Amino acid sequence: MSCPNCGSSISDKRMRCDRCGLDLTIYRKIVHASNQYYNIGLAKAKVRDLSGAIVALRNSLQLNKLHTHARNLLGLIYFEMGETVAALSEWVISKHFQPDDNDAEEYINRVQSNLTKLDVQNQAIKRYNTALNFAKQGSDDLAIIQLKKVVSLNPHFIRAYHLLSLLYMKNDDNDEARRTLLKASKIDVSNNTTLRYMKELNVPVATRASDNSYEAETSPTSSIVPVSSYKEDKPNIMAFVNLVIGVVIGLAVTTFLIVPSIEKRQNMDDNSNYVDYSSGLALQEEKEKIIKDLQEKNTELQGQVSDLQAEIDRYADTEDVQAMYDPLFVAVQYYLDEMAKAKKKDRDIMGIAEKLAAVDESELESEDSVALLTRLREEIYPTAAKEHYDIGHDMYSDAKYEESLTEFMKSMNYDPTDVNPVYFSARAYHRLGDYENAAIYYSIVLSDFPDSKREKNAKSFLNQVREAEE
Repeated sequence: MSCPNCGSSISDKRMRCDRCGLDLTIYRKIVHASNQYYNIGLAKAKVRDLSGAIVALRNSLQLNKLHTHARNLLGLIYFEMGETVAALSEWVISKHFQPDDNDAEEYINRVQSNLTKLDVQNQAIKRYNTALNFAKQGSDDLAIIQLKKVVSLNPHFIRAYHLLSLLYMKNDDNDEARRTLLKASKIDVSNNTTLRYMKELNVPVATRASDNSYEAETSPTSSIVPVSSYKEDKPNIMAFVNLVIGVVIGLAVTTFLIVPSIEKRQNMDDNSNYVDYSSGLALQEEKEKIIKDLQEKNTELQGQVSDLQAEIDRYADTEDVQAMYDPLFVAVQYYLDEMAKAKKKDRDIMGIAEKLAAVDESELESEDSVALLTRLREEIYPTAAKEHYDIGHDMYSDAKYEESLTEFMKSMNYDPTDVNPVYFSARAYHRLGDYENAAIYYSIVLSDFPDSKREKNAKSFLNQVREAEE
């Protein structure tokens, strides 16, 4: 513990600072009370009593604003409730009070490193504000549309659920309001606003935990579930096989029993002397009609057999659909293995990116698999792009221009928004005397990155290249 007056380190058993002589009795009680509130907040957070945890953690910080763990946990809870701005604010304050060895730095980096996800969070907040204005103006339909988009972008934005449920209740759509509030209650089980709205709808509090009629929302901060056991459902081919067998049996009965019986009866009738000519002729025509109908039926059944066989062949081909997902399985398994390593420097990020790039997104038929692939690429590609760029830059510095181009190209593929690999690709071609390609990449820097720090040099080198070509 540190003295609040002079900042010197103090033994836990000392009741007075040895350096400045300050009495630490009251200060120790305050720190102890702050720690107790933190423990209460941590316990509540573990059972998703987020509102109760916020109250306890705020009390802890009121007593001891330097309690780093309490402030970091408060930021995590805000982030879980969809309040990204509030979460970042707490982590920035925490980092200010404790610049070194602070988990807040990692939390901030995680949020800011994924620019796509950060942009989604910003879009959700902007849409929520737009929906709030629509609601104040009485445009409930427009507000509901905006709020549905908000909760799809940020499924843990509790304030959006509250406003959406209010609009549903205002329009007498109590079933949708109930569903919305149940989703909010699964995020924060003791939120006062949620409980008050549910009371208005006469929804028993006990049903919130036992209601299985609504799907649970997936936490945006949850870890990736291993999908190595994922398997596409195969079509039930046996149903078609049984149908074909039935058709074949029907054809056999027609061919070997019905037709011979009719022909035999026809012969017996022809030889009978007790049937007059007119009646015999009528019977003959009827028999011929029956035979013709049976032959047409036989032809029709044979056509159905051919169609069913083609259908079976088509479904049989789908048995190989699982092979389409093998590259994704391999990439995800490799990702899980590498991310399980304790030290970041031991993780093969470039290897993960290479395996993710090998997955053909157009062949994935499942929306969940496409979403998983997109999420992994957004997480891995920026880091892999930087690593490839760093390797390429080292090669460029060692005058290994051709080798550096390979690394720069991979960096550009993984992160098209970074001007550095584009610029140094142009420089490498320039060094190699390939003025045509150098001009192309210098032009890309000027057109796609007009405000970058490389613009001035790229313009100067582009003029040099053009003069050399002339």
